[in-house]
Amino acid sequence: MERKHIGALALVLFVLLFKVNIFTVIADQDEDIPHNEVRNWALKFGVDLWEFGRQFTKMNEIKNRFKDNDIEVKRKDGIILLRELAAEVKNFMDFKRNAVMRIMDSAEQAALSELDSQNSHSTSATTNNQHYDARRINEYNSDGKLADGARHMDIRFMRRFERLPVNLSLSSILVPNGISLDEADVKSALQWSVHLDPLFQNNLERDPALSWQYFGSSTGFLRRFPGTAWPPEGSKGSKQIHDFRAQNWFVQAASSPKDIMILLDSSSSMSDKSFELAMATAFNILDTLGENDFVNLITFAEDVKTPVPCFKDRIVRATPDNVQEIKSAVKAIKLQDTANFTAGLEYAFSLLHKYNQSGEGSQCNQAIMLITESTSETHSDIIKQYNWPHMPVRIFTYLIGSDSSSRSNLHEMACSNKGFFVQINDMDDAKKKVIDYALVMARPMIMYQADHPVHWSPVFVAGKTGGLARDSDYQRRLVTTVSAPVFDGRNHSVRVANLLGVVGTDVPIEEIRKMIPQHKLGPNGYSFIVDNNGRVLYHPDLRPLSDGNQYIDQLRPRYTSVDLTELELPETEVGNEHEIVEMNKNLLYDMRNDMLMPKEGETEFTVFNHFDDMKRVTARTQRYFYGPIEDTPFTLAVVLPEKYGSHELVSQQEIRHSRRNVTEFFKGDNWRVNPDWVYCEYNSVSDLEKERESSGEYLSASREQELSFGSPEEQVLHFLGRAGRPGWKWMSVRPKSPQPHHAMHGATPVAHFAQHLNNVQGSRKAEPYFCDRTLVQSLVRDAMVTDGLDRNSTGPSNGKEDKQQGYQKFLVATSFVATRSGLLRWIDHIKRPEDSPEPHFSEDNARAMDMPWYKRAVDQHTVEQDSFVYSVPFATGFAPKLNTTLVTASHAIFVEHRGHKAIAAVVGLQFQLDSLAKHFINITSTCTGMTGCRRTCASDDLDCYVLDNNGFVIISEQSEQSGKFFGQIDGTIMDSLVQDRIYKRVTVNDYQGVCSDSDNPYTAASTSLQPHRISAWLMKHFVTLGATWLAMLPTPLRAWPQDDYTYNEDVFEEPTYTDEYEPFEDYNAQIDEEMDEFFTTADVENTTPPPKQHKPHTGPRASPDPQHARRCDLRTDLYMLQPERLNQGGQNNPLKGKLTNCHVSGCERPFSVQKIPHSNLILLVVDTLCPCGSKQLDIEPLEESGTIGACSARRQTQESAKRRRPKKCINYHPEEIEIQQCGRATALLQMPLSIVMAHLLMLAVTFALTNA
Repeated sequence: MERKHIGALALVLFVLLFKVNIFTVIADQDEDIPHNEVRNWALKFGVDLWEFGRQFTKMNEIKNRFKDNDIEVKRKDGIILLRELAAEVKNFMDFKRNAVMRIMDSAEQAALSELDSQNSHSTSATTNNQHYDARRINEYNSDGKLADGARHMDIRFMRRFERLPVNLSLSSILVPNGISLDEADVKSALQWSVHLDPLFQNNLERDPALSWQYFGSSTGFLRRFPGTAWPPEGSKGSKQIHDFRAQNWFVQAASSPKDIMILLDSSSSMSDKSFELAMATAFNILDTLGENDFVNLITFAEDVKTPVPCFKDRIVRATPDNVQEIKSAVKAIKLQDTANFTAGLEYAFSLLHKYNQSGEGSQCNQAIMLITESTSETHSDIIKQYNWPHMPVRIFTYLIGSDSSSRSNLHEMACSNKGFFVQINDMDDAKKKVIDYALVMARPMIMYQADHPVHWSPVFVAGKTGGLARDSDYQRRLVTTVSAPVFDGRNHSVRVANLLGVVGTDVPIEEIRKMIPQHKLGPNGYSFIVDNNGRVLYHPDLRPLSDGNQYIDQLRPRYTSVDLTELELPETEVGNEHEIVEMNKNLLYDMRNDMLMPKEGETEFTVFNHFDDMKRVTARTQRYFYGPIEDTPFTLAVVLPEKYGSHELVSQQEIRHSRRNVTEFFKGDNWRVNPDWVYCEYNSVSDLEKERESSGEYLSASREQELSFGSPEEQVLHFLGRAGRPGWKWMSVRPKSPQPHHAMHGATPVAHFAQHLNNVQGSRKAEPYFCDRTLVQSLVRDAMVTDGLDRNSTGPSNGKEDKQQGYQKFLVATSFVATRSGLLRWIDHIKRPEDSPEPHFSEDNARAMDMPWYKRAVDQHTVEQDSFVYSVPFATGFAPKLNTTLVTASHAIFVEHRGHKAIAAVVGLQFQLDSLAKHFINITSTCTGMTGCRRTCASDDLDCYVLDNNGFVIISEQSEQSGKFFGQIDGTIMDSLVQDRIYKRVTVNDYQGVCSDSDNPYTAASTSLQPHRISAWLMKHFVTLGATWLAMLPTPLRAWPQDDYTYNEDVFEEPTYTDEYEPFEDYNAQIDEEMDEFFTTADVENTTPPPKQHKPHTGPRASPDPQHARRCDLRTDLYMLQPERLNQGGQNNPLKGKLTNCHVSGCERPFSVQKIPHSNLILLVVDTLCPCGSKQLDIEPLEESGTIGACSARRQTQESAKRRRPKKCINYHPEEIEIQQCGRATALLQMPLSIVMAHLLMLAVTFALTNA
């Protein structure tokens, strides 16, 4: 009985609900759609295309030519390959680090020697103008004469240096806004740092792969080598650069990791202008922080409040995303009530103490940044309770305005707690003076004079790339910076610890990737590097935010911070197999943790790979091999596809044994090599010049232009011509880096720099050039195999028949072959109009192995070996002329040897879409059966489509639909195909999405409340009176005096600590009981409303301009064909479906689906008589709904991810308390009594511990 009720209910649902019935056709012809004809049409169409493509591309001849030579299919050992590549990267990075350390040594010695010379001789007037001010280089009047104050510099355009004109012997001085080169301390630093030019030059001679080298002085100028004018040609920037002292490469090298609590006064006592200055100060502090730092900002009035709700009771990593989140939240602050300093300080101390005791945070420096307009006391009681006698937390105070009583109080608060006091009067002060805190934190490191920690910055987008590719003029390169601090070792009359500055060099990522040749990884193989925080240095899917040209215009990097888990997307759509979903995720996170430890290992899991701007997706199982790059914070990973990545084809042509001149295989202009691969290259321009001079070749370079090759092909031919000569040496091993740098403090005076400048041991310039022998000889073999294909024919003996069935049938525009060695050959079968707006095939496809048609063809081989992958440009139906739209077809050639196969090449062709469509119509307009058929695709009541494996329309009766996603045309049918597992719907997340910052969690909140007070005029009166009184005070003390003092550097040992961050178990936990006892306010409240729930908008997304762009999480549904569903049981029969109850008339809408053999295509035939409604499906990425920004669940999970601390933490020196300088804009000439008391107490504690 129960079964009858269930059956009845099922029947009702069957009638009422919209449903789809699909079943396999076994025999009889259906009256609605001729299913057997659909099968025959698809079979004939697929076979025609396969035979045509097979003959036209000459794939069999190419395969046979490879087999006719000595070949081997060799198995790759992933771990051995990883170790080999990691050693190459380490060697490369050693050169960069050693170059920086040599500059550091020279800078410290130069400063010492310059002081001695100043003491013994008076400074001459000529020494003041030894520098080249980049703002005044080659500045001429209209009459052609050098302008007053300008200097001439001989310059040449150099590819390596962002294609800028430079001088390889001299440096130039770049100056931020507000820095004067006439100040005494600036002049002094300019004078001694000029001695760095020979060292810069010598570094470049040792390692011609060096990029920009520089010394950033703490006084505010940047000495940059090689010398060049500023602003660069074509730049819209001003003559001033952004203040580099606030940038990551400077601040992070100058100080150890830190936990920062920013206390921002948000009481109604703050004036409008003061709060704007206070916010600017806080923002500038935030901008100085890096990935190794932790931070939070709280506001205090009557209550303590956390602007970002999910940051409550926490300090978070100072990632760009978190910093931006704090800034956005602070802009919504409302000013109210009176300032409760005690509550703010108690909260900050308690939270920092909690992190210090729990092993969280940086476990190094800790500091409170207090920003206020006024305070009536020094809050000594609360400070003594929490911070004395050991002072684990430094206090930095920022006085907004010039309140005299507040200045004295804030000054004592800073000086009593190893901090610094700063007075902020305008926006320039807010930019320039915040860096003082980093110089103070550097004091222990400077006082030890023992260690110079090396820092590697996050990656950023710099200037133009230096490659030979034809698109290099429009490409910008990714760069990281390696830097180290420079200490003042001079003796002064009072105790100081001065940071002279930071030295560094840029390291282009393109140079690092040269150490990891793509040909060793193979098709769809790749590599990536992560740092100690899990952030990628490079990855094939890394897409940095646009910087709006701020680097080119201001020399201001916009650092990129993307976690590994945001780039590798584990497969999460595997039906109901929940365990597999979780396993993929866990394997990714386990790998990340291993890489951060770091340790060597391997793993395997399935990920989603996307193509074509995230419009296509495929699932690929990949093998990951990973291990540390020794003596760096980085770990390298090598990724190989599981199905075909473990084998490679070894087929080389020994050039010296070739009977012919190998350059004969590279005739004509219808070939390209991958412009990013290193076949052979000279180590420097001078090496190229010497070679050409010795060969008697004409040097075509002008004085203003470097001698260089015009293209990668010219460079290859140059070396191939020399490789066949007697005495040729391959030089395939790169020079090894020198021994690790050893400090030479006091060992080499400036006068004797030449003794080690000319020592070329360990130089990358040991040989004039480098050649990848394996790659070059593979290239020659590939050229021999593919040579002459345009002259030979493998088609039928009847040439006219072949032409009729081939070229004329499908109107081929271009045929091509791309090999494993990076060689691309093509043949143009239709003369291309000279005025064609479309680029030639070779212009966009020189990097063939990176192209979707190459990648997809290799993947397709694992699905159906004898097949082509077909694609058309997206939405090509909107093209003005359909006959200009080209179909691209590609096929992967695998060569087999002793039971193993490896990729040799990908062949393909491009032909006109309208010719393909005509052939399709010819086939589908006729009946192939003996009994005839009632309907064909020519009938008005049938619509026929050819769809690719991602659901895009290749052919439609309505030509404007070609290139569109089929779900936009008929989402109801597309849904049906998904329900029956013909297509699989896959949700793909893009964690590097770009959205407008006009739509963020805090836009609902109002801007800062600016209260109007009755006593406003009285406050202004007192401020004016105080400023007048301050102007009458004696001249302020210099923050960093240059007087003599003596110091013994060998007394102390630096502290050490563990190097792993343990994740917080619960970031939403309330403050513990011990902390709760400290509070005098109720509880910490939120200033802003909770983040709003985001509702995705509809319609196409427009990319915001860089000034208003923010990172966001996007998601989209993409589709993958499931070909096994169409080949069940080995039968090649169509699947038929029927839409029922989709119209009030009760009519039905049948359709038929058939796999097109030898392709990635399906044939879909749909009945149109029933006017069923059709919804639309979209693949346009939309922002994730729900909570967005830092408080989203994903970002919260990421916040707790594992990290590895930097190896060095230098945050304490027992004699630091003797340093008196702790403030700017103050005339206090004596130490406060509190400092004396603290000093005596610290000495007593030190004595007791020493004698314990």
